[in-house]
Amino acid sequence: MKPILSIVVMLLFAANAFAQTNATIDSLKLELTKQQPDTTKIQLLNSLSFYYTYRDIDTAFIYAREALKKAKQIDYHSGQAKANLYIGNGFLLTNQYDSAQYYFNTSIKLCDEHNINKSAIYSSLGILYKTEGNYEKAIDTYFEGISYDEKTNNEYGKFIKLLNLGNVYSKIENLNKSVEYELKALEIIKTTKNDNIKESLGVLLNNIGTSYMMLNDLDKGLEYLNESLRVNIENQNTKEIARNYNNLGIIYHEKEDFGKALEVLKKSLKIREELKDEDEQVETNMVLGTVFGKMDEDKLSEFHFSKALDIANKIKNKSLIAEVYLAMSDSYIIQDNFPLALKNFKSYAQFKDSVLLENNLKNISEIEIKYQSEKKDKEIIAQQLKLQKRETQNNYMLGTLVFLLLLATLLVFLLKQRQKRKNQEILTLKREFQIKTLESLIEGEEKERFRIAKELHDGVNGDLSAIKYKLSSLLEMNNKVIKEAIVMIDDSCKQVRAISHNLVPPSLETFNLVEATHVYCDNLNDLHPELNIIFQHVGDEVNMVKKAEINVYRIIQELVTNSIKHANASTINVQISSRDDIVQITVEDDGQGFDKSQVDSTGIGLSNVQSRVDYLKAEIDFVSNERGTSYTIDIDKGLLNDD
Repeated sequence: MKPILSIVVMLLFAANAFAQTNATIDSLKLELTKQQPDTTKIQLLNSLSFYYTYRDIDTAFIYAREALKKAKQIDYHSGQAKANLYIGNGFLLTNQYDSAQYYFNTSIKLCDEHNINKSAIYSSLGILYKTEGNYEKAIDTYFEGISYDEKTNNEYGKFIKLLNLGNVYSKIENLNKSVEYELKALEIIKTTKNDNIKESLGVLLNNIGTSYMMLNDLDKGLEYLNESLRVNIENQNTKEIARNYNNLGIIYHEKEDFGKALEVLKKSLKIREELKDEDEQVETNMVLGTVFGKMDEDKLSEFHFSKALDIANKIKNKSLIAEVYLAMSDSYIIQDNFPLALKNFKSYAQFKDSVLLENNLKNISEIEIKYQSEKKDKEIIAQQLKLQKRETQNNYMLGTLVFLLLLATLLVFLLKQRQKRKNQEILTLKREFQIKTLESLIEGEEKERFRIAKELHDGVNGDLSAIKYKLSSLLEMNNKVIKEAIVMIDDSCKQVRAISHNLVPPSLETFNLVEATHVYCDNLNDLHPELNIIFQHVGDEVNMVKKAEINVYRIIQELVTNSIKHANASTINVQISSRDDIVQITVEDDGQGFDKSQVDSTGIGLSNVQSRVDYLKAEIDFVSNERGTSYTIDIDKGLLNDD
C-alpha cells in the first residue's frame, strides 16, 4: 500500500496563527470594549477572527460576520474585503467549498475596485482549487499570485505561495518540482528578517521531509521530520506536531519498524481527534489500518479502516473515500485475501471515476464559457473592423494580434484537455490490469481450495466413515459408553484450542496490555456465545514494564476463567482504569457467587492470583454473594520493578 501523505497547505495567516498567545486575544477583546472609531472596531473584529480561525472556527465566523456587517454600514472597503476573506477561509476549513468560492470572489472584486492588496486571496483560492482537485488552476493561481507579490514587494506572500506550489506538485506526484519550490521557500527563511516567515520553519521542514519520503529517501526524510518536530514542539504548534507524528509513522512503516510506527501514529490520532480535524483523522486511521494489517492483526486493521471510511463518508469527501478503499485493497493483498482485495479495489475505482467525472463536467463547462466568450469577442472585433475601416493599419494589426492570441489560448487549453483524456485512459488500462491480476489470484486460490476439499473428502472422510461404521456396530452393545466417549472427545478438542490460545497470547507479545485484553475478551465472546464478556478501558494510557503487563494479563485470564467455569453467569465485566500512578483492574460477574470462608478449598485458583498480586506489590479485594462476584486489584506503578 502507498498511503496518502500529510503535506500542509498554508493560508496566508496560517504560519503565525499558532504562535499567537491567549494574551494577544485577550488584549484585542479588551480594546474592543473601549470607545473606538468604527474603522478601528472593524479592524479589531477582523483580527479576532484571524486569531480564532485555527482555535475555534465558530467564534472566528462570529467576529468576521460582525466585521462585515459594520464595514458595509460605513462603506469601509478594506474591512469588507478582509471580512469576506476570513469568512471564506472558515468555509474552506470546514469543507464548504461553494460558499468559500463565493466569499473569495467577493473579496477579490472589492480589492480590484478599490486598489486593495489581494495577496492573501491568491493563497486561499489556490488552496480551494487544490482541495477540489483542480491542480492546473491551483498552479496558475499561485504563479499569478507570486507575480503580484514580486510587483508589490510582498516577501511573505511569495513565501507562502512557494510552499503551497510544492504541495500541489507533490499531490500530482511531480516530486522533483515539489522539492525545488520547497527549497526555494527555505532559502527565503534563511535570509529573511520577517518573524512570521521564520515561524513557518517547522511547517516547511515537515513538507520537505515528506517530499523526500515520497522520493523514497527515507533517511533524509527522517532527518527533516525530526528537525521539524523539534521546532514545532518548541513553538507549541499542535496541528503540525500531529503531522510530524503521522509522517514519521509512515516512514517507520516503510522501514518495517512497526513498534515505533504505532507509537507515533497513536500520538498523531489522539491530537487530531482533540482538534476535530476529520480529514487528517481519515489519513492517520488509514495508516494505522495498513500497519496492523502487516502485523496480521486483522481486527485492529479492520477497526481503523472502518473508522477512516465512516469519517470520509460523514464529510462527503469522495477523494478520501476512494483513497480508503485503495488502502484497504492493498492491505488485503498483503494478507492474501484476494476476494476482499478485489471488492475494495472495485469500490476505489467507482469513487475515483466519480471524482474524475465531476472534474470533467466542470472542465467542459469552463470550455463552453470560454468558447462563448471568445465567440462574442470575435464578433465584436469583426463589427469594429467594419465600423472603423478608415482607421490606421496599426490598429488593424493590433486587432488581428488579439484574435490570434485568443485562438492560441483556446488551442493550448484544448491540447491540455486532450492530454488529460489520454492520462485518464492510461489510468483506466492500469486499473483493468490490476483487476485481472486479482481475478487470476482468486481463481488460483479457488483451485487450491477445491484440491484440498477433494483430498479431505476422498481421504479423511473415508476414514471417518469407516470409524462410524465400526462404532455403529458397537452401538447396540454399549450405547451409553460410546456417547460418553464422543462427548469427551469434543470437550478435549475445545480444551486443546483454549489451552493453546491461553499459553501464548500473540497480541500480548506485540501490543500493550489494553489491546491484548481487548482481543482476549473478543475471542472469548466467540468461544462462548452464551456469555456477554464486556471490556472497558478508562482514564490515562497504561504504561508498565512487560513483565508486569504479563502478570496482570494472567490475573485477568484466571479470574475470567473462574467466572466462566464456576459462576454460572450471563455477563462478565472486565475493566482497566489508570489515573496518575495507580492502575486498577476490575473483574465482576452476575453469577451465583461463593462462600468466602471456603475459598481455599473450592479450587477457584485464587492462590495463583494472590501470588501474582504479591509479585506486583498490589492489593486485592473481592466481594461475593448471590448477586455475583467482584474482584478489584490496585497496582501502584511506582512500586513495580524496572526489569
